[in-house]
Formats: sequence, structure tokens, C-alpha cells
Amino acid sequence: ESEALIEGLLQNGRLTFDQLVGRTISKVPEGTIRPAREEIQMNFNRLVHARYVERCPKAEPHFNPQEDEQSTTARRKVPKTAEEVLSLEQKVVNTATLSDPERFSEIPYSMEDASKTNDCPSNAVAGAKRKHGAFEVDEELNSTIAENEVLWRVNFEKFIFCLKKKFCADRKKPKLKVGTHPIWESFFEANLTDRDTNSVTSSINRILEKLGQKEGSAAMTVDHVKRVLGDLQCTLTNSEDGEAFTFDLRKMVEACRNEEIESLVKKKYGQEAFTIFRLLVTQGCAVETDQIIDTTILDKQIVHSTLYKLW
Repeated sequence: ESEALIEGLLQNGRLTFDQLVGRTISKVPEGTIRPAREEIQMNFNRLVHARYVERCPKAEPHFNPQEDEQSTTARRKVPKTAEEVLSLEQKVVNTATLSDPERFSEIPYSMEDASKTNDCPSNAVAGAKRKHGAFEVDEELNSTIAENEVLWRVNFEKFIFCLKKKFCADRKKPKLKVGTHPIWESFFEANLTDRDTNSVTSSINRILEKLGQKEGSAAMTVDHVKRVLGDLQCTLTNSEDGEAFTFDLRKMVEACRNEEIESLVKKKYGQEAFTIFRLLVTQGCAVETDQIIDTTILDKQIVHSTLYKLW
């Protein structure tokens, strides 16, 4: 059912939960048991909780340019440091954007009828009963709005982050030393938060927990795991769960991108071009021709002709 829900959102872009339920049930082959609405809602809420699905931004955001202009004028009285100047379109987008609790707010389940309250004295529960009834109506109203009016869509940031993690983990595996594969895999599996899609952060406790589930890895000590993570260019940080390790995905992606470009340069222009190109990438800045000749120990004419080709 979860697969059908994701497929529906990918094919249609955005749907209400009511439309998703109808689509999911219609996809079930004849002669098989159709899933109950409550079961679909449970699977849907799991996807929302895991941040694979999110509520769409506000369809009609309220934005008053005059009020914004007044607030900007008031801010000018305060000494400016490096205030970012946003365009009108960006301000509207920011107004329409939901906060994280709103984006990933699950559909509330309908409240069960509290019949047990009748056993209590009427004078003690009368007020409480009315409050519960009002709360129950509010819950049902919110649930109805969420099912029929709120639009949902796939959270592509989450999927791209998962693919980025998988790419970086698989790309580094062939270069790892023997015995470090389980630690590297456990580090990525232990990652829970994805607030920053450019880095992976996992607590040491979660890493050890995942490592203990792998065959032949339960005997690894904490010091050994920390030393291996340090060798893998993971930096030690402090988190709510204690010590944690962070790996910068951007460096890995950039290194892989450079390798791809270097291989293309070598294939098209030869070994000399590959050597010069790698030097320029490594330096990361402009390098004088004479310095290139001295560093690469290549003939002056070859360097000039190769640079001209690359240019």
C-alpha cells in the first residue's frame, strides 16, 4: 500500500488523502482483499513521519507588500551588518512555505467513544465530558479537512539525500581496508536526521547498535570504531545523544565529480593533459604556465599545446 501511495503522488504531483485512498483501492486486483481505510492511513502516516511525504505549501499565501515595506523601513534604523535582500517573488515563496511541524503533520486518527466515563458520578464528569466532546469534534473536523482539502506531495529532498548517501557509501567501499566495511555501512544506517542534506551525522551509540546487528562485528571496541571513522574523514562532534560523527557529502561528491572529469580529459587529450588538469584541480586556483612546467616536468612545447587544447 505504501508503494501505491508513493506511486500515486509521483504520477499526479499532488493529491488529497481522500484521492489517494480511492486510487489505492482501485489499483487492487479483483478477487483479492482490499485494504481498509484505516490501514492505508497508517501506512500514509508512516511515510509522513519518515518525511518521504509532505504537505504542499499554502495555495494562497497572505502577503502584503506595504506591510513588508514598513518593516523594512523600521529595520533600516538599526545598523545593518549583512542583511540579505530578497526579491518580491522570494518573499511570497517564504510566506507560502510551511514550517517543519506543519509540513510533516500526520493525519489525526478519529477519537474512540469514551463510554467508560458514564461509570463516574455525573456531577464530577459533566464538565470534563463536554470538553472531551468538543475535543473529539475538533479532531474529526481536522481529520476531515486533512483528507479532503490538504494537498500532499513527495518530499524530493529526502529521496535525493538517501540517494546521495547510497552513492557516497558505495563509491568509497572499494577503497576501504579489510574489516572496515561494516563500520562504514553502520555509520550511514545509523543516520536519522536529515536537516542538513549535505552531511551525515550519526551518534556513536547508534553506530554501535547497528554494528552489533552485523555478523562478526559485535566484538569491535568503541576505540577501534572511532579510529576507523577518523581514518574515513568523519569528524567528531557533540549531539543530544552524546558523541557523534559527521561526514561531509559535498567533499565526496566533488571528488567523484573531479574523477569523472579527469577520466574524460585523459581519454580525449591523453596522459599529459590529465597530469596538467589534475594539477589545476588540486591547486584550486590560477597557476602560472612556468609553474606548471616545473611541477609536471613536461616539455615546454607540450605544456603550451596541451593548455591551448584544454582552453
